[in-house]
Amino acid sequence: MRAELAPVFRQARSRLTAFAYVDALLAETGDRRSCWQLAEQAGHATPRRMQALLAERAWDHAAGLAGLRRFILAHLGDSDAILVLDETAELKKGQMTVGAGRQHAGITGQVENCQTVVNCAYVTSRGHALLDFRLYLPQAWCEDDERRARAQVPADVVFKTKTELGTDMVTGAITAGVPFGWAAGDEVYGRSGKLRQACEDAGKGYVLEVPCDFRVRLHPRHGKIRADAAARRVPATAWETRSCGPGCKGHRNYHWAWLATASPRHWLLLRRSLSDPSDLAYFYCHVPAGRPASLPC
Repeated sequence: MRAELAPVFRQARSRLTAFAYVDALLAETGDRRSCWQLAEQAGHATPRRMQALLAERAWDHAAGLAGLRRFILAHLGDSDAILVLDETAELKKGQMTVGAGRQHAGITGQVENCQTVVNCAYVTSRGHALLDFRLYLPQAWCEDDERRARAQVPADVVFKTKTELGTDMVTGAITAGVPFGWAAGDEVYGRSGKLRQACEDAGKGYVLEVPCDFRVRLHPRHGKIRADAAARRVPATAWETRSCGPGCKGHRNYHWAWLATASPRHWLLLRRSLSDPSDLAYFYCHVPAGRPASLPC
């Protein structure tokens, strides 16, 4: 991996500091990882070298991401891989970190002062890794020239929603020829018709969560209905209990139902809580011709 990342840095000292920085981040040094703590972990007398790496040194993050992608695909590349979109919030105390501001933080479920990053994970049966990411820059940041200049936000960066950032990463992976068969994401990304169409045009399947008012056509001679209305038509015998996989309290079991639509390639997947039948989630699915798909066991 270091061989892939070495060309990203023009100077050897920057390269060595970057490797030391990553090694220190991966070490168990507690929840807080300031440059002081990371420098100490790396054996540096002061945090100056790491601070300079982050604030002053010139290095090509796009080339770094490309190297990371080559490394991941060399070890995990799989035509049946899944690209999973999700965002991560980093709680912040101040306002100086680029992108920091009051916004929804998934880790707490509340509005917090935080920085949000949209991630694209590459998931296979052999393992998974983060393939790409985009920093979400709130509109207030994009419109504040003084703040942008202080944080050195590039002039060509414009406001994009989390949905648009996720779509950019998936379409970028398609353009780059990244092998994968499926895309998945929660309701933030399932609302994007552009994302769904890009996957379909490229022959990729998807399982994307959609809101209860998402409209589907179940019969070619009938109009579209809401997803929650479709769920009410499912007979009791059609629900099956399946696991989403192990969690911290054992297997995450739910009731599932698989509804055909007027399109031979699209389905509506329903998930219902075992303990609370009113707790439902809705997933719009596209299965390309020739690609097998079934509910998990």
